[in-house]
Amino acid sequence: MQHYYPVAPARATFSFSFLRLVMLLAGLVALSACGIRLPGNSDSPTELAEAVTEFRVVPASRACISVPSAMLVMERDLGGAIEQRITLPNPTSLAGENTIFLRAQSGSLARGTRFVLTEQIMQFGGAPSPFAEIAEGDLTATSDSFGDITYATMRPGGDLVCVLAFRRTQTASRALPRGTDALDIMMRNCVSGSVERALAPIGASAFGLGLPD
Repeated sequence: MQHYYPVAPARATFSFSFLRLVMLLAGLVALSACGIRLPGNSDSPTELAEAVTEFRVVPASRACISVPSAMLVMERDLGGAIEQRITLPNPTSLAGENTIFLRAQSGSLARGTRFVLTEQIMQFGGAPSPFAEIAEGDLTATSDSFGDITYATMRPGGDLVCVLAFRRTQTASRALPRGTDALDIMMRNCVSGSVERALAPIGASAFGLGLPD
């Protein structure tokens, strides 16, 4: 004896799938209305790549700048932009890592020559501790043979000093990775001693080497 089993009509399956799609779209619209950022929903042309591309450990020789004290160098290719993070020693008991954030990018992605604090912080994913509340009025500047360093300082106590420093170099002053036109840098560095010592890892001596491997 043959047995026959009921099969759901194709139309019912289509209706269920369509309903799920409608519900998903409605949810995305609601998130957007609440101000929650979704991948691709910004003016950043690399936001989607940032969301899906992980950093990988690379040899120290690949660092875009010379940092003899580097403990770890990580890199990711965002397509039109190369991002690196260089971990520095942190001899203090302060929370967080001393890190140099670098972003070498093509002309179409590079920021303008005018320094805008919010743009610089945004492209590196936010201000690191203890500078979460940094404002334009906290900034000062110094310069060397490679241009300006814009920075803010914080003194947690004793002889400790923390800096959040920014600078940009162009191809005229630094051989950048092929296909890129500018190197933006943000550094959080907390040390015992002077501001000059804290700024040293991105000082003029960091730009004395040629094209990374």
